Amino acid sequence: MKLSDSQNYINNQQLVHKLFEFVDFESTKTILEIGPGKGIISDALIKQNKNVIAIEADQKFFSELQKKYANIPNLSLIHADFLAYKMPNEPFIIVSNIPFNITASIIRKITDEQSKLQVAYLIMQKDAAIKFLGAPYAHSPLLSHILNINFEIKLLMDIDKSNYSPRPKFDTAFVSIKKREEPVFDKEKSAQFKDFLVYIFERRKPFIKDALKSVMSNLQVKIILNNIHIPEDKEIKKILFINWVHIFETFVSHAPLKSKSKIYGSYKKLLVEQSQLQKINRTRKDV
Repeated sequence: MKLSDSQNYINNQQLVHKLFEFVDFESTKTILEIGPGKGIISDALIKQNKNVIAIEADQKFFSELQKKYANIPNLSLIHADFLAYKMPNEPFIIVSNIPFNITASIIRKITDEQSKLQVAYLIMQKDAAIKFLGAPYAHSPLLSHILNINFEIKLLMDIDKSNYSPRPKFDTAFVSIKKREEPVFDKEKSAQFKDFLVYIFERRKPFIKDALKSVMSNLQVKIILNNIHIPEDKEIKKILFINWVHIFETFVSHAPLKSKSKIYGSYKKLLVEQSQLQKINRTRKDV
């Protein structure tokens, strides 16, 4: 199957103009578009008088776009897999209807510590959008909490299925992922916060009291939950990011060294496991 066969493309120019009402085009001079397809979003982007970089992996669409934009000086068309593409070494924004089947991989790449991304405005599956929005919407909000350290995620609007060709079987949404001016934690504390969250979530304890007891004393758990007004039987998947920050700060200040040692390396271990799983899935697809 070609990459183009796995993607759904916007067919409504009025919708594109509506989406653009959410976009801050003044924040940078460089705009990236991932998977321009037939160019309906590109048509509107090139009118912004910015440097537009459109990365298209599909050979057929790339050839058609080359002809269509042959005389457009502010658009650079690149034939490449975005996941292998080296992003600009200067601030940029992204406006894109991304390939839905690689959404998570795209998010990981554009939010990497070295990325110069300012804001990403992305059309994605609604289910994926909910995962990034996190608690209390997502069933498993761990990814969102980790992303929230350096970025703010907002649901801008839902998009009706009739705006696509071919029409998707799932609901979609327009989401912004904006880099914070200052991260919630410094680098060292950020790593510890990720370890803390991963360790807690991997205990498979649905309620906050039981989950926290794996790294904190009963008294500490009781005090902190009282301080942030969270009932002991609240599900951890519904705990907001800001409350996890308060819980973590208490853990750092009062938990014994053995508890801090217990969580160490949890996030790195998770990344290794995810990488191995991705390799297995790719191998199966190649067979």
